[in-house]
Amino acid sequence: PTRSIATFLHSGLMAEIELLVFDVDDTLYPVSSGFSDHRNGEVICKFMTERLGFDSFESAKALRDEYFMRYHSTMKGLNVATQEGRLPGKPFQQEELADFWAEHCDFARYLPPEPRQLAHLRSLREDTDLKFAVFTNSPRKYALRCLESLGLRDIFPDAHIFGVEDVLPACKPQPEAFKVILDSLGVSAERTVMFEDSMKNIRACKALGMHTVLIHEGFDPSGVAAGEGCMGGEAALLGD
Repeated sequence: PTRSIATFLHSGLMAEIELLVFDVDDTLYPVSSGFSDHRNGEVICKFMTERLGFDSFESAKALRDEYFMRYHSTMKGLNVATQEGRLPGKPFQQEELADFWAEHCDFARYLPPEPRQLAHLRSLREDTDLKFAVFTNSPRKYALRCLESLGLRDIFPDAHIFGVEDVLPACKPQPEAFKVILDSLGVSAERTVMFEDSMKNIRACKALGMHTVLIHEGFDPSGVAAGEGCMGGEAALLGD
């Protein structure tokens, strides 16, 4: 059955939880915002044509999507593409992608603050002893811009915000990536809840012993994620 986060927080299981970890993209904002299509479409293609020497958006998008399907991270994918000699121009530099996304994504247009989400997360932080963290397969500098635009930056301490650079050469859904986060924060998997939009990542977390919430269409303060994912079945918060 679907259970709300509020119910979870007032349940006996709450005593077992120390850490809440949130993905960023399509988790802290809804996929219907169009922001991921914007970032993974025009913005990444502009980066790859201007900085990596691709001759068209089409060729850039084809390679980006090929490697993203393999590695689930644009940054890791472009690292591997460089190693495999697939880039037409100069080698990919991680810092350039982090800067480009932070400077060229239209955060103001696509990621306005959501007052209900902000109030709910701030209440959780203030009313509990829970630790809050962010872990994304995107660059950390970009993640900070997302949090700032969403009005969530003050929810997460600096040392609790992890980008893919912090776990490379691993990245989600590899277990090693999640272990880096847990070890850095000194919390066991069994005392952690991961909020994710990716079922691959949910399964990886569950295999490590973490509690999980599958988000579909953005984090819902009521605790019910809309659509096929919801929070029942395989990804049920109380059923894992």
